[in-house]
Amino acid sequence: MVRLKEVIVEADYLVTCDPSNKVIKDAAIYVVNGIITALGTQKEIHKDYSTSKIIDGENKILMPGLVNTHSHSVQTLLRGKADDLALLDWLKEVILPGEANFTSHEIYVSSLLGFAEMIRTGTTTANDMLTTHDSEKGVEAAIESGVRTRIGKMLMDSNQGYPKSMIKNADEVMEEAIKHIDQYHRTENNRIQYSLNARFLLSCTPKLMKLIVETHNQHEDLMIHTHASESKAECKEVERIYKKSYIRALKDIGALGDETIIAHGIWLDNEEYEIIKQTNTRISHNPSSNSKLASGICDVKRYLEDGVIVGLATDGAPCNNNLDIFREMRLATYLQKIKHLDERILPAKQILRMATIEGANAINLGNNIGSIEVGKKADVIQVDLSDVNALPCYEPISHLVYSASGKDVSMTMIDGKIVFQNNVFTTINISKIKEEVAKYQKKWSD
Repeated sequence: MVRLKEVIVEADYLVTCDPSNKVIKDAAIYVVNGIITALGTQKEIHKDYSTSKIIDGENKILMPGLVNTHSHSVQTLLRGKADDLALLDWLKEVILPGEANFTSHEIYVSSLLGFAEMIRTGTTTANDMLTTHDSEKGVEAAIESGVRTRIGKMLMDSNQGYPKSMIKNADEVMEEAIKHIDQYHRTENNRIQYSLNARFLLSCTPKLMKLIVETHNQHEDLMIHTHASESKAECKEVERIYKKSYIRALKDIGALGDETIIAHGIWLDNEEYEIIKQTNTRISHNPSSNSKLASGICDVKRYLEDGVIVGLATDGAPCNNNLDIFREMRLATYLQKIKHLDERILPAKQILRMATIEGANAINLGNNIGSIEVGKKADVIQVDLSDVNALPCYEPISHLVYSASGKDVSMTMIDGKIVFQNNVFTTINISKIKEEVAKYQKKWSD
């Protein structure tokens, strides 16, 4: 994977997701050393700039890469093994035992498979939560794949019926996390950034949460990433243990703020919504996961009306079964229209922004990615318009939200480097990964 020093990327339509939602027909961008240096019509770009490397854009939409604000790449090998279970059963019966039993190599393979699927379907940035052991293998997979990530090991120290091998005391947990911060945070041209991934309050003692907050406060540009208020049963258990509701507990610990992103955030009372608003905490909306696990429907409308930054996410493959943000866009807008019985909620332009620039803002990367603007990093994708599902295409944003699929992505560029083009990965040996997945599948089946 080599960054192209200079490249012109063309398209029939350029969807910028900039502040004015500008769309340019017969467009092109000029990229130098991984930075978007100019954009405009093809005529304008070719008049002012010249390079031998041109990526053709016939029958293509060029748009910002998608931002997955909550993923578990490490769970990808467990796809299809935890269907039709409620959240806490899903965790205790399949997911945590599965993660606990992964070998170091399987963590690498599972994570790499997950990142490959994200790249293939147009995700250029993932806010990714790994597992408790050998998590450096997941970080190595992110580095190798070329994906942009906030990433880190899963932090947990409380045994509520979870595998004992996953539980260490709070000091040991944080000692390893701090070692990883020193090793990985803001590396690979700032493409890899570490995050403090507290699994959820049911697996984290107050002591561990306090250490997480202290560690966060000691480092620059380090986010706290956790699950909260996902299901009624989970919220009930948190109240039993912490003697207060989920969001109030996180507030009292000091774990909320503009460098915290909460996955799910479904079951809140009025005061808790106000706490999220006042602390400027970010929300990651996971519509497919919340639907399949029957957790509930997040009130995205309310968050947005409160000025809360909301991004979209897939969650992990076992609770969603694929890692395609295009599917999440469509389902997110459908569910809000049904929840509020209002067809005007989350129109295509707004939901596309949630998948791009607002997702980037949710993980505090919006100054560098999430829209196609001069000076931003060249994290962009081309979406093919030649297949039957794209005909006719009257309006490109409508097509992207309501018709397109991740499998329509024909090119993925991250940090100015082509990592996927025309069904070929440039960073990942997919044949080798398939062989490793087959070995794991046979081991599980036996």
